Amino acid sequence: MKIYKIEIQETLSRIVEVKAESEDDAYTQVKGMYEQEEIVLDCSDFLDTKINRKLDNQEEIDKDTLISEIVEYLYRHEKRHFEEFDADKPSDHIFLKLKKLKNLKN
Repeated sequence: MKIYKIEIQETLSRIVEVKAESEDDAYTQVKGMYEQEEIVLDCSDFLDTKINRKLDNQEEIDKDTLISEIVEYLYRHEKRHFEEFDADKPSDHIFLKLKKLKNLKN
């Protein structure tokens, strides 16, 4: 028999309201409270569970490469289609989403 790695991932989440001068100050305040364990998430903050097959390193590399190749292919072809619209380019065209995804990947 082989050994397989299966990941169980639980997500806890809580919205905390604080008075602050700015959003950055609020973030810093809550981060400090969390780090000092003044805020501790527990089972009442449960949001979600995911169970996933863990890929080995080569599978992870293969998956990332495949995703990059697909995005690049679609980007090139959808860019041509998008540019055919000239001045009336649709604001919801898939090319714009692929462009954003490509930038996030890099």
